[in-house]
Amino acid sequence: MLPPLESLRLEADALILDIDGTLLDSMTIWNQADVVFLSKRGFEVTPDYTDYVKSVRIEDAALYTKERYNLPDSIEEIMAEWNSFVENAYANEVKLKPGVMKFLMEARSLGFKMGCATALTFRNVDAAFKRLGLYEYLDVLLTLDDLPGRPDKSEPDIYFEVASRLNADASKTVVFEDVPIAIEGALKGGFITCAIYDEVGAGSIKSWEEMTLKSKYSLKAWDGRQ
Repeated sequence: MLPPLESLRLEADALILDIDGTLLDSMTIWNQADVVFLSKRGFEVTPDYTDYVKSVRIEDAALYTKERYNLPDSIEEIMAEWNSFVENAYANEVKLKPGVMKFLMEARSLGFKMGCATALTFRNVDAAFKRLGLYEYLDVLLTLDDLPGRPDKSEPDIYFEVASRLNADASKTVVFEDVPIAIEGALKGGFITCAIYDEVGAGSIKSWEEMTLKSKYSLKAWDGRQ
């Protein structure tokens, strides 16, 4: 379990938060987009497919989808179809997970430096954050698209970059993630990790149990519900 923020403040100076499935209750939107997209082409969404695409940038997910299913669609066409499905949701529908705003307000009042690290495109993040009033609580927002090369969250690159911009050490920074591969990436970098439960993000009860065993902290729900 995650201790009270007052206690955590004695251990950590900074918090790095994932967005999809961690701050935002949005993973089902992408799952629905995958189901609709693949079903139109005669395929089903499988757990291993979801495990990969939920942790990489959209370009890599589109390339993986094209190659895995031998699709005639271009990378640009695949991304455009996905984005047309989800953009309205981020701009108008996606909500914070219950308890997130209270957590952010308390963390800010205690002096935590806070940043977000996400595989989302900036356009979708920006639309949701402006509507939900999240920018005032964050010092840094970084997407995988902002990094050189083709990293995903299986490596700590994005966490290192956010920590650097926060002027924080990995050993004094807690990374909050809902996806197993992202927890692994943060651990590689020497960060403190907190596993956040999301039904789509975790993928299965077994995966959630593994995430909690590997992480120093875990949180089933921001508002304390179990």
